[in-house]
Amino acid sequence: MTDQAAGVDALQRIALKIFLDDEAVLDPRDVIPIFHRWIQTSAVDGLLIDLADYTHMTSGPSVLLAAHEGHYAIEQSGGRLGIQYARRADQKGALAERLHAAARTLVKAGRLLEADTSLGGQVRFRGDQLECLANDRLSAPNRRETLEAFRPAVESLLATLGPDDDWSLTQEADERERFGVLATSGSGAGLDLLEARLG
Repeated sequence: MTDQAAGVDALQRIALKIFLDDEAVLDPRDVIPIFHRWIQTSAVDGLLIDLADYTHMTSGPSVLLAAHEGHYAIEQSGGRLGIQYARRADQKGALAERLHAAARTLVKAGRLLEADTSLGGQVRFRGDQLECLANDRLSAPNRRETLEAFRPAVESLLATLGPDDDWSLTQEADERERFGVLATSGSGAGLDLLEARLG
């Protein structure tokens, strides 16, 4: 295993994001009481701690639900609104296993928002696009070699999410930014299908 591959395999601080469907409607401010309710009812995975309101910001997280293990955020970087789960605490297992676990956590949170009656059934997330970000520039510098080392783990996840889909990977082009890839299939799949496939 190369030094780069070893560094990527040891990567723990990973963020995954799914995007709001083009026809869906979501005001991040409407998620604030929902996140408070999630804290009260332990609705999602992790030890939930507190909520931060950044809805005055035009990019990045709009509403952040902090947990011991990771953060949930309604996120709008790049002008695309979605929900992101950013893992903070270390997990056992290979990188592919950790990606699968983060995806299950993220999809569960997305499905809860889709089903929340206070949002009037207007929220739908795309199941055919997934953004993966590395919050560790030392283990995963934004270089081509990092993508090649990361590829087997992310392709393992994509084979679960859409085994018959033709996924493409696009790496963040700016080397000054964090390493990130956008996986796209164009299958039109919804989160219900992803949830079933992830088990």
